[in-house]
Parts: sequence; structure tokens; C-alpha cells
Amino acid sequence: MTSVSVPAAIRHHEQIIAGDISFIWYSEKNNPDKQFDKSLVIFEQVIVSFVLNGVKEIYLSAERAVITPGFGIVIPAGNSIMAEHSNNDKPYNSLLAVFPVQFIINFLNLNQKKSPNNHNPKAKRDFIPFKLTAYLNEYVKTIQELIRQQQQLSYTIAKHKLEELLLVLYELYPDELTALFIADADQQQQSLKKIVENNLMNNLSLTELAFLANRSLSSFKRDFEKAYGIAPQKYIREKKLEAARHEISKGKRATELYIPYGYENLSNFNTAFKKKFGVTPAQLNKAEV
Repeated sequence: MTSVSVPAAIRHHEQIIAGDISFIWYSEKNNPDKQFDKSLVIFEQVIVSFVLNGVKEIYLSAERAVITPGFGIVIPAGNSIMAEHSNNDKPYNSLLAVFPVQFIINFLNLNQKKSPNNHNPKAKRDFIPFKLTAYLNEYVKTIQELIRQQQQLSYTIAKHKLEELLLVLYELYPDELTALFIADADQQQQSLKKIVENNLMNNLSLTELAFLANRSLSSFKRDFEKAYGIAPQKYIREKKLEAARHEISKGKRATELYIPYGYENLSNFNTAFKKKFGVTPAQLNKAEV
């Protein structure tokens, strides 16, 4: 799995750069053999991404999102696992606004003071997916045309355009933006247990989970076992078997479950299931009838 840093890795794409603000037109030709490859992506700045053609799949800390045309996503700085691909004969396209985290913190502090409402920040999400409004569609077209014409912007104008975008997003998601960048500024790391639990069915490797937790593999294993008294791989295996037992008790068959639950073959799944619960999935099916 490749590892890249953004925005450094995409500087060759068409873009407008004004100081530490960038608007980037990202385009990649469709490659059917690699379209589902995931990459380890280190976001060095905040990203607002608008998907215009294709699919963006992203894992960031304890959450996963799939973004398609007509939708966008606010991604904070940090580690993620991501795959982007076209699902037709056209290139994958997206428009990115890239800027330092301090820019949005300053923006939120300023606008919170002016706001007549006292928002109660919701539980912090790892990113904010959103649907494009008519206004945001026009905004994207404007920035896209400026990039196409290779229009250079002063920092003042670029700052104005970025603030325009943030104002629209803030009107739509004031609590979510506040929670993501202000309310939890001193608690950027999600708990290790939450990262593991929320990715149980995504079949991520321990190396990938450690990356999402901003840790080395060895420190991830050590910290998890110290905090919860069990190795992460055993915790994942136990949780998956418990979930599988619940589905089998509702009528599902082992043949439907062993692959989604991370087993290479039915025999290994049946063996692990019986070792934990004392009965095979088939025996449990009969007992529940």
C-alpha cells in the first residue's frame, strides 16, 4: 500500500496557489486494474473536497465515508486510508480547497462571536460529509473556471473565496464544524477501542488501524492491550464472532457470513465459532428454529 502526503503529492495537478491557500483541480484517468487500491494518505492541511466524477472512499480514525458526485467532504489534517476511482469511462475528478487548520479555527472563533445563537456542539465526527446545494454547485463552477483559465489570485481574493465557502458550510453545519475544529481541539485522537470497533466490518489490517490512530504498529498493539487488557487482534476476532452469532440466531447461514467476517474459508469460520460458543453455526441454526 502506497503512502502519500497531501497537498505535496498533488502539486502537479492544475491549481491556484495564493500563500497557504490552494484550489486544486484533481483529475486521474480511470485504471480498472487499480481503481480499488487504497493508499495511506497524510493530510498536512484541512481539505474540502467536492467529488465531480467517480467515487472517493475514505477511512479516517473511527469513521468511513463514500463520497459520490453531488457530495463533498470536510477532512481535517491527520492520517487516513483512501481510495479514489472513476466508475465510468471518464477520469476521476474532484475540486479541492486546501488550507491550514488555523485558518478555519480563526474563522470559527470570529463567526461564533458574531452568531446570535449559542450552538451546542454535537459529538465530534472525524470528518463532515455534505450534499452540494445550488449555491455550492455555482461556487464549484466558478473556482473550476478560474483554474481552467489559469487565473492567478492575490492572497486577499483567495482568502475571500475560501471564507465564502466556509460561511456556506458554517450556515449548514455550525455544530459539526465547531465540534471538529474547536470543541475537541485538545482531544484530536479518538480512543483506540472506538477506532477498532467502528472498523470491525471493514476488514482493515492492524497496520492500517495503527495508521488511523497515528501510531506505529507496535505502539498501537501495546497501547490497546494496556488500555483494554486484550490484544487488538483477539478483540476484533471475538467481536466479529459475537456479531456473527447474532446474525445466525436470526436465520443467517454460515456460508453467507464467513467472507464478510474475515475468514478465508467456511471450515476456519466453523472451527472458530465452535471454539467460542461450543456449537457450530449449523447447530445454532437448528437450536433457534
